Amino acid sequence: MIAIFDPAVVHRVMVCVTPQKSCERLIKRGADRAREAGGEFCVVYVNKSTELNKELKDHKILLELFEYAKSLGGYVSILAGDNVYNTLAEYAKNNKITHIIVGKPLQSAFELHKERDIINPLIKAVEKNGILVEVVE
Repeated sequence: MIAIFDPAVVHRVMVCVTPQKSCERLIKRGADRAREAGGEFCVVYVNKSTELNKELKDHKILLELFEYAKSLGGYVSILAGDNVYNTLAEYAKNNKITHIIVGKPLQSAFELHKERDIINPLIKAVEKNGILVEVVE
């Protein structure tokens, strides 16, 4: 999926969210980064096929996050893909993203390893395209 970025804009920030209220801080950071660089930002969520029947509260939180992003001047996209980091990396490449913002998971190292880390593979997948990944605590 390709966003509707202005082709004249050089700096494009992509904010990766999950259905958690705490992602508002990531959206704010993305909006600030885009404004500082004179660029644009988008908020993306990857919907894995195994998550199609999420609880309504998750959908409500996502809608609130998307509304917040739009109120700050951002675009929003829901991406579909079973491999989250590949889906994000492909979207970033196709949309000439220059900066990605992700939140650091609030899990232990063991839990993170068990559930498969997304951040490190994402960094490896996009670094060859010169895309900076910022991990927010």
